[in-house]
Amino acid sequence: MRIEKVEVITLKHPWGPPENGMTRDWSTILVHADNGLVGISRGGSASSRSNSENRGLIEQEFAPLLIGADARRITMLWQQMYETAWRYRGPGRSAMGTIGAIDVALWDLYGKFLGEPVWRLLGGYRDRVPVYADGIGYFDQTPEEIAALVKKHADLGYNAVKFHLTTPEPDLALEKLRLSREALGPDKKLMLDAFSMWDGPLAVELARQFNPYNLYWLEEPARKDDEIGNLRMVREVTNALLAGGESEGTLYGVLRLITEGGLQVVQTDIFGGGGYTGLMRIAAVAGAHHVYIAPHGAQYPDINCHFLAAVPNGLMIPACPATEPYQIWSKMYKPAFEVKGGEVEMTDRPGLGLELDWDFVAEYRV
Repeated sequence: MRIEKVEVITLKHPWGPPENGMTRDWSTILVHADNGLVGISRGGSASSRSNSENRGLIEQEFAPLLIGADARRITMLWQQMYETAWRYRGPGRSAMGTIGAIDVALWDLYGKFLGEPVWRLLGGYRDRVPVYADGIGYFDQTPEEIAALVKKHADLGYNAVKFHLTTPEPDLALEKLRLSREALGPDKKLMLDAFSMWDGPLAVELARQFNPYNLYWLEEPARKDDEIGNLRMVREVTNALLAGGESEGTLYGVLRLITEGGLQVVQTDIFGGGGYTGLMRIAAVAGAHHVYIAPHGAQYPDINCHFLAAVPNGLMIPACPATEPYQIWSKMYKPAFEVKGGEVEMTDRPGLGLELDWDFVAEYRV
């Protein structure tokens, strides 16, 4: 089974409430084989510039390596792309998301070739994947609005809910957390993403003040100018799991965050970490240090679920709920991909088990 073509489709889709008139661009990757099978993936940053760069990297850097190659030799192809990216004056870290998107498409293609689902090829550890709601804080919201959405998402069946902070004011953060815990009740998991907005000492002080509200994890609480030092300080005072690393896609960087920073939940992005091939390596390193992995990507539960189903130290995956206007994962397939009762039930369908809705693609294709 040889690779004939790597195709990039860009979709421009509404982002947020319709009255805002905003859109975002999304890449869809298709890897065509000479036997007629096509592997699909998503990936790349959700911006026009990044999608253009994604296409350029594929056409100029990676397609020459891939076309004509045996599509079943995924690790070999991954390593060749990685070495190309990190060569002298190569694109380096900026290419990892593109490598990840191609890797996912190759695994989908391989699964279709074998008639097996990707989650089982990767390891098949679990057939139900826990999902947390991650659709709060895409714009400035009051504490009352945050708490109402936390309850709304819990009422959809999610047993864990996360919200993002959008401004650094400590009193406002505490009020959002207090009202959200009241709305959620004592039994469900609540997580907070601070977007690395506080310096180390302030992050430490706030982590102490957050403790009475029983956060399940505290995500990226401190600035990245001294990321490892700041994380280590916060780890000493918080009773929540310390989560982060979503933008760290290399095995070596993740290792340092764990061993030097005390990270307890690795959140490397499914694409930025190099797709399934890269994330499986990172999961092994995390597991060797008794650390969980919960990949970043609330827009990609359709992709993340196969990875988490494969690894024993997988914790849960995020999803921007289908009721929110900040996602397309619930709209782009036929039949629709679904999260039910805070879970994804894995299937026996080959590859990713996903078929693009070509009417949707035609409507939003650039």
